[in-house]
Amino acid sequence: MMRRVLLSTLVTLAVMGALLTFMNQEDDLAYCSDTAPCSLAFLSNNPLSLRCPSATEVPEDSIYWQYQDLSQPQAKPRTFIRSGHLRQHRRAMGKLGRRANLRSGSLIMNKAETSDTGLYLCRSANSTLAAYQVDVQDSSLLYVSHQGLGESTMSNQSLRVNLGSSQHMVKLYTRWGPWQDCDRCNVIGEQKVMGFCYAKLSQDIDEDKDEDEGEALEVNGVTLPCGLMELHIGQSLPRRGAELHYQWCREPCEKEEIPVGLPEIGDWWWLGQEPAIDWVEPRKIIQQLMYHDILDNARMTCPGASVYTPVLWQRDSTFITRNGNSDGRHRLVDAMGGGIYEIQNVMPSDRGIYRCWVHGRRVASFHLETPEMPVVRRHINRRLLKGIACIVGTIAMVFVFSAMAEMVHD
Repeated sequence: MMRRVLLSTLVTLAVMGALLTFMNQEDDLAYCSDTAPCSLAFLSNNPLSLRCPSATEVPEDSIYWQYQDLSQPQAKPRTFIRSGHLRQHRRAMGKLGRRANLRSGSLIMNKAETSDTGLYLCRSANSTLAAYQVDVQDSSLLYVSHQGLGESTMSNQSLRVNLGSSQHMVKLYTRWGPWQDCDRCNVIGEQKVMGFCYAKLSQDIDEDKDEDEGEALEVNGVTLPCGLMELHIGQSLPRRGAELHYQWCREPCEKEEIPVGLPEIGDWWWLGQEPAIDWVEPRKIIQQLMYHDILDNARMTCPGASVYTPVLWQRDSTFITRNGNSDGRHRLVDAMGGGIYEIQNVMPSDRGIYRCWVHGRRVASFHLETPEMPVVRRHINRRLLKGIACIVGTIAMVFVFSAMAEMVHD
């Protein structure tokens, strides 16, 4: 069945006229051009965006996007959204279409899911304008480390697989993007870098040959995101997630320049090859008043923040790092790159103003309030007080009569 899946995928790519270019890459970077499909990785629960560069060259109302599930052997590309945000509302395509939006012909989903893995085509009439093989990697497997805290990144993994009558080596590794900007300036801050799980398929190597993990990977085989490699070879690979790595940083402050017109879509590629989503922040600062009962859980989401953007939180006058507060109730959600601030079992001491910045720009302010602690008042019945007084008086009288009796007896 998996061979039929692969065959169906290859036929689709061949129709695009780019199969040989795609499969015969001579480097370990995803090959992206106007004629060859890109293989890209994204993280679930974070934005997914695919550019359609030639969209400006065709009538705007002619653009539509199609999706093909690469794990289904008989699947064909099916339309799920058209210009004007017209969406398909049936079954799987309906679920995908409801979460999709188009901006200048490019596809945007605010929150990707692992089930979104597959082939995406940007089309106009009968022409294919862009093609992407997408692997949405599970954010629950995200490995987070901090260089300043002595935490190391994951090591490479290698294993042998049998493909037909020959044996091949698959190497699992993390392909890193660029370092993001420091989350603050003129003081010690944090910056992060995002990396995805990639797999390289190559000829088997000598088992006794030493290989330094830091060495550049061999470039004589196919390189794909890990999920797409599983489909390519028809075999499961060890579960390995994406990585998020932090380090301390210090950068000088620069005078903020307000652009004349904010782009609807930010920088799209790492070194011309990979997506580096510079998600657009809101133009207005969002202010929200939040009421939570004592022991409730609070959750604040910073607009425009994700694993792909530098984000900074401040509680009143204190800046929050990735480690959060020492009591463990306050934490930044790593799967969103710190874009979500959670407080468990809210207490009166948690009241205050929480602010967040994206790319050094303040985008939201959350004012957290809790009810005043109730004053416990005990209403004591007057009859009960009288009864207690009578009992005490009786005991006292008994004590007095007992003492007098003893005196008389003596």
